[in-house]
Amino acid sequence: MTIETSLATSIGQVRFLVDDTDTTTYDLEDAQITYMLAQVGNNVKAAAVAACRWLARRYAKKVTFDADGLRMDYSKRAEVYAARAKELQAELQGGITSVDLDREDAFHTWNPQTDDVSEYRDRGIIYVRV
Repeated sequence: MTIETSLATSIGQVRFLVDDTDTTTYDLEDAQITYMLAQVGNNVKAAAVAACRWLARRYAKKVTFDADGLRMDYSKRAEVYAARAKELQAELQGGITSVDLDREDAFHTWNPQTDDVSEYRDRGIIYVRV
């Protein structure tokens, strides 16, 4: 079966965020991603969080084993998907940042001990004391 990997689609975007884009060894069916998108109002990042959490639970249930020198450590895959879910959740929630701002709307702060604003009073610039 062919899976959707185009970034022009919501399904492809979810796959990209989850890192499930290998067309031969994918973890999620398109129908599963479509369901997750429907559950979160078609929010791609929220669907990616749901997908990562689901995959983490799926791999946490699998048994780690060794066979003929090959080790299948599903617990590591579960950890990777859980960590990715946390990253995406943090991005989804956003954060508060602080930046310096130069306003161009005639609003300025001033310090009465160091700033002389007498030349600006006639031009209608508003100053707020800090």
